Order: sequence, then C-alpha cells, then structure tokens
Amino acid sequence: MAFRYVAIAPDGEQIRGALDVPSESLAERALWDANYRVISIRQERKMPSIEQVFPSLYSVKKRALITFSRQLATLLESGVPVMRSLELLEEQTPSKPLAAAIRGISKSIREGSTFASAIDQFPAVFPTLYSRMVELGERTGHIEEMLRQLATYMEREEAVAKRVKGALAYPAFMCVLAVVVVAILVTTALPALVDLFKEFDGNLPITTRILIGVTQVSKVYRMQILAGSAAIGIGGAWLFSQPLGKRVLDRFLMTVPIFKAITINANAARFSRTLAILLRAGLPLTEIMDMLVRTTENGILRKHVEDVRRQLMDGEGLSGPMTKAGCYPPLLIQMVAVGEETGTLDANLEITAEFYTKEVDEKVDALTAMMTPALTIVMGALVGFIALSLIMPMYQLIGHVNDAGAGAAPPK
Repeated sequence: MAFRYVAIAPDGEQIRGALDVPSESLAERALWDANYRVISIRQERKMPSIEQVFPSLYSVKKRALITFSRQLATLLESGVPVMRSLELLEEQTPSKPLAAAIRGISKSIREGSTFASAIDQFPAVFPTLYSRMVELGERTGHIEEMLRQLATYMEREEAVAKRVKGALAYPAFMCVLAVVVVAILVTTALPALVDLFKEFDGNLPITTRILIGVTQVSKVYRMQILAGSAAIGIGGAWLFSQPLGKRVLDRFLMTVPIFKAITINANAARFSRTLAILLRAGLPLTEIMDMLVRTTENGILRKHVEDVRRQLMDGEGLSGPMTKAGCYPPLLIQMVAVGEETGTLDANLEITAEFYTKEVDEKVDALTAMMTPALTIVMGALVGFIALSLIMPMYQLIGHVNDAGAGAAPPK
C-alpha cells in the first residue's frame, strides 16, 4: 500500500513523496533510515480498480504459476536461453494474465533489466517471495533449483487452500439448496394456494400470512431487492479491500476461537515453510524477517512479526521475541530455539511446517463438523416453516369443504 509523506531532507529542504510499503511503521522507519525528519505520513486514498475489488477475476491461478516455474526450470536446465524459454511458455500458457506478464518480462529483459527486476514489475502475478528467490538464483547461478523450490512451496500452499475449500464445499451446497427449495415453494406452491383460499373465503393461518407478505414484498420490490443485494455485494467487496475492512476481518478471525485456531496454525505453517526455504537459499535472517512482514496477510499477526523483526535487529534472537509476541504456538517456538542452538533451524522448520499443515486440516475438519449439523437444522427449520404454512391451510380448506357438504340440501 502507498503512503504519502512530508519530510525534511538532510540538506534542510522540505520534500513530499510516496512509499509503497506494507505498513505506516515501515514507511516511517525507511524515512528515518534515510536520515529524513518525518513531518507527516498518511495512507494514500484512492478508488480501487476492478482488479482490486475482484482480484480473483484477474489474478493468475497458483497452479498456472507452478506449471510455469517447473517448465521454465526444465527449459533452462536443457540449455534453452531465457528469452526463448519465455517465448515458448507465453505461447503455451492458457492463462491470459500470465501470458501478458511473461510478455512484459521479456520486454523488460530486452531493455536491459535482470529477470528478477522484470518480475518485480508484476506484483499481482508474482509474489514478493518469488522475485526474491529468482534474484538469489541469478546471484548464485542456481536459478533452476530456486524455481523448483518455489514450485514445491506453492504446491504445498495450494494443497492447504484446496483442503479448506473442499471442507467448506458441503456447507455451501447446503446453503444453495436451501435457497433453491425456498424459491420453488414460494414461487409455485404458495400463489396457487392463496388463490384457492380466496375462492373459499378461508382465513389463512398466521404463518401463511407471514409467508404471503414476504412473497408479495419480494414480487412488488423485486428490482429494488436485486439492486440492493448487488449494491451490498459490491460495497462489501470494496470495504474488505480497504484497510478498515481488512482490519475488521482480521480482528474477527482472531476473536472467534475456531477461526483463531485455524488462522494461527496456518500462519505458523507458512512462517515455518517460508523461513526454511529462504534460510536454505542463504538469505540472512534479518532480510527474511522483512519478507515475512510483507507476506503475512493478517494485519494483527503482521504487527507481531514486525515486533519480532525489530527485536531480532536489536540482538535478542528469534525464539525469545516469538515467545513475547504471544501468537506463535509453543511447539514452533521450541523448534526455533533448538534450531538456533544446534544450527539446524531450516530442517526443524520444515518438520514444523508439515506438522502445522496437518493441524490446519484437523481444525478445518472440526469447523466443517460444527457447520454441517447447524446448517442442516437451519435448513430443516426453514423448509419446515414453509411446509407448515402450506399444509395448515390445506387442512382448513378440507374442513370448509366438509362443512359445506354437510350443510347442503339433499338432492330431489
């Protein structure tokens, strides 16, 4: 995110500018490190683009990026030049956003940029970790190995995401089914029943009258309801793309116990895996912590990572600040402490990452086990209410018919 600032330069001149950093504290630190005296810092406000409101419509699927990484590594190992490799992959990829990014990377390389610098120009496609690993590969001459490590890392991240989506598929199906059942009952069975009752002058039960009222309101104000629903959907998407909405969502995830457990375990798995892969690549721990700050999605957890990074820079190590943060599981802290003492931090973190990935799976299963019966009860109650609203008038109708038949004069 961008922050506008006003500061006094070392020569005494007042300057204005912008910094693209994850948080205000990092923007302030960057200015102080450059010997600027900060006057004011504020987040730059601007209307989000369609890509920002609906990023899933324009983003590159992780599977496409994994395939690109593995294919590029294979081509480079086979001795194919980078430019020719990119041309081949641009022709083969089915993802239009990825093809456009590859085309832009090729253009930047032809203009003299390095591969890593060219990747940096497409942050929506290639995450920060990706460009940093490619830069390390270029520096050490092992770019193929780095690309394979990135592909493996993204595959594990994708497996966790698929596990979560798969677990929530059944509850989502139940919600859609409930909406469809209600819509069919209200639009087909109820109107015919109302017309029939009008013919017999019947008094409708309270539940049926409520249902009729809802149906009539929906019929009369159909367009307004659709427009309002669309406005709420777009407004909600816009709100949660803004810092305030993200903070509200992050706070919610860290307040509800089951979501908090999933969030903390998922963060522990990502923290461990990212730290392990970057340590193995030879990156210094201080620079790794900078990257972890930028790649931590939850704002509350990001602040804790910033605190750990600051204390690490002050010489307090890693396990101690993690203990003080209070958001890291005990096992992760213990494994980090042992790794610091024995020099096997990367290996310990790989084990820890796998452990917490399984923990996320178990927590997601527990969440699904809680949601499924709750949704079943809600759906049953809703359908039962509608069915009762339709059946009760039928009994009254039958009573009216019987009464009318009993009081009729015998035929001559």
